[in-house]
Amino acid sequence: MPDRRIPAKVLRERGAHDSYAREVTIHGAIKPAAIAATVLGAILMLRKPLTDAMLFHPEAGQYRTPSELGLHFEAISIVAADGVRTEAWWMPAPSASATVVFFHGNAGTMAYRLENARALVDEGFSVLFPEYRGYGNSEGQPSETGLYSDARAAVREAKRRAGELPLIVSGRSLGGAVAVDVATGKGVENEIDGLLVESSFTSLAEIAGKTGIPFAGRLVAYRFASEEKIASLRKPLLLVHGDQDELIPFEMCLRLRDAAKRAEWVDLHIVVGGTHNEIPRTGGEPYRKAWREFIARVAARRSQSTISKSP
Repeated sequence: MPDRRIPAKVLRERGAHDSYAREVTIHGAIKPAAIAATVLGAILMLRKPLTDAMLFHPEAGQYRTPSELGLHFEAISIVAADGVRTEAWWMPAPSASATVVFFHGNAGTMAYRLENARALVDEGFSVLFPEYRGYGNSEGQPSETGLYSDARAAVREAKRRAGELPLIVSGRSLGGAVAVDVATGKGVENEIDGLLVESSFTSLAEIAGKTGIPFAGRLVAYRFASEEKIASLRKPLLLVHGDQDELIPFEMCLRLRDAAKRAEWVDLHIVVGGTHNEIPRTGGEPYRKAWREFIARVAARRSQSTISKSP
């Protein structure tokens, strides 16, 4: 009967070939993994610059000043906690009944929103327009933590100038997220009497996810998590949004409202037919009235509180 055992030489050769095959398989797996790790590392390294490029659209300088709208103003510098110096415009109203800090959106400069300032001053409210770092004539480069730092410094400056007057913090679009942060975070929240948020979003990740860019919501470097933060708000809140906003869905405004369960009260003003950048124009007098009545109500509450605490 023939010997069916495999010769030792053949076994040695097969073993050698199998070992080589295993080695090739391992190295073959390592190469795609290394490539994937390299690509992932590159993406992570680019997260911040890509987010910055998509989110922040500053202009250098200011194309106009409040004086061109007939507003008396003082150009001032504000220094944040990290030493970055930003510019601001202080526009006092004669016999002011309240002070409003207004944070603008992600594009242009504060000069583009001066009509808001004029309307507020005309109603008897003093206004501080702070600029962001990297915008206008301000130092530095914008970032989430940088904008928050600038905002806190601006609120402290506004409070110093406002004295005992009620202080309302407001912001539109990206500025709304900044306003939510300073009204709910640690540092200056106790200086604020009311919060006004216009045409803003729930979080940066969620709004990025609606751009259609694959994985954009997961790759943004900043949070701007307003829906999460506003849940801890204990001040009065006014939300303003256009029902035809093409950039930030109106549904996000409703979610901010629903999240603000601890707020002293929540007012909602819907601008029918309002798109993202045309709220003041489309809203007209009802829009201005919503701002005016909210600020007046906050001021009245502050006055009543002051009286009740008097000895």
